[in-house]
Amino acid sequence: MTERDEAKRIENLRAEEARRDEAALRYLLADKNGRWFVYRMLERCHVFSSTADGNANRMMMMEGERRVGVELYENLRRLSVLDESGECAKQRSLAEAEYVSFMARYTNGKEQENGGL
Repeated sequence: MTERDEAKRIENLRAEEARRDEAALRYLLADKNGRWFVYRMLERCHVFSSTADGNANRMMMMEGERRVGVELYENLRRLSVLDESGECAKQRSLAEAEYVSFMARYTNGKEQENGGL
């Protein structure tokens, strides 16, 4: 196999990987449980919060998790922009609203357990 053939093979594999990633994200966004999972992972990867921590080792671990989450978030954002129907952007917004709503209920419950603190 020539160097050019190998480069073309790798290019084709990357294109296939991108198509599969896009299909998987569309699949997840189309389902309420999938949307939950995606936004739960984003939150667990510290995309919506700080990774500042007094412990340097913990902070490095959290930054590694954040890097994965940011890549996922960027893929969602890119998919929303490229989707001409606008469906992915609507589903992404819905996913965020559903997750924020749940977290608000979760936080309110904790506040009530702690006497409103």
